[in-house]
Amino acid sequence: MTAGISVIGLTKTYGDHTVLDDLHLTFEAGKIHGLLGANGTGKTTLMSLMSRHTFPTRGSVLLDDREFGEDPRQAQRLCFIRENQLYNDAFKVRDVLRIAPTFYPTWDAATTTRLVDRFRLPPATVVKKLSRGQRSALAIVLALGSRADFTFLDEPYLGLDPGARETFYEELIRSYGAQPRTIIMSTHLVDEAAPLLEEVVVLNQGRVALQAPLDEAESLGLTINGSAVALDGWLRDHTSHQELTRRTLGPTATVTTLGPLTEAARQAAETARLRVSPTSLQGLVAALGNSNHEAA
Repeated sequence: MTAGISVIGLTKTYGDHTVLDDLHLTFEAGKIHGLLGANGTGKTTLMSLMSRHTFPTRGSVLLDDREFGEDPRQAQRLCFIRENQLYNDAFKVRDVLRIAPTFYPTWDAATTTRLVDRFRLPPATVVKKLSRGQRSALAIVLALGSRADFTFLDEPYLGLDPGARETFYEELIRSYGAQPRTIIMSTHLVDEAAPLLEEVVVLNQGRVALQAPLDEAESLGLTINGSAVALDGWLRDHTSHQELTRRTLGPTATVTTLGPLTEAARQAAETARLRVSPTSLQGLVAALGNSNHEAA
């Protein structure tokens, strides 16, 4: 088993704008990781840095505990097809599929053929004339066909209808089951994609807001509703629950907090006549995006 990807003090700036700010992360090998957060939080930039499509301002990325570039074969173990991937203007789908295996020694021709058929990709069509959904399907074919040790999927569902997205999820699990590897996928369809994920990282304003196993992340978000006075008292008494978002209507307030909820805290909420319910992972990601919370 490989060591995975280590991100150490990673910072990326463009002029005066800081996209990523001193990130420290570990993506454990052999798992499917969800990279979550609002638009503009740095998800694509982070994947570009980890796959060496761009270079950091400060910090480093280790692949299996080695700096990128120490071994020229590292590039063959990475596959990152960007959401806005550029191709030669004259290339047809079949040209891309003919050339791609030269970059990946682990290329799986059988998977590629099956996916082209399932997504009904037209081999004779020039890539730049493909629809948004067809371009996404082509990116999925390349990413899964590569069988690269480290595979990055940047919002791979864009333009795909629900049936095609279901095909993608099914094929992702099939490919991963046949060859477990490290897959990092950014997505805004959080609850839809959650059954595929084992670990999640949430970015907010270029920083890590949360990194946790999926089951832990799904249990952390809480929505608490009731008297604003009682709710404020409960929050003062339970400082481990950081208020992420708040909505107020007259004397009533609804707050999203970061848990977990202890039995004592639950009983205190019940005594204060506060209603506590779990927040979906999608709701938690949205709440983190509207707060200043950073992972410890």
